[in-house]
Amino acid sequence: MHTALIITFGLVLLALMLFIGQKLGASRHILAYSFVGIWLVLSVINGAIGVITAGQPLMSELVIGSVVFGAPVVAMALFISRA
Repeated sequence: MHTALIITFGLVLLALMLFIGQKLGASRHILAYSFVGIWLVLSVINGAIGVITAGQPLMSELVIGSVVFGAPVVAMALFISRA
């Protein structure tokens, strides 16, 4: 359940960044690079909290973290390539 919530948060963050960024006049590519950087930092923090606080094994967090990071990034790539 936590993984689904985090992925949903990533998709909402992506939508907000693209919507607000386009209203401000930023290009999609700049917004995409910014999103990837921000989402990578947030995903690493989420994984670190899982290992340190929740006691999850590192390998488990790496696998789940790649899905958490990858799902919104794939959605972003599909959206950017569409236009």
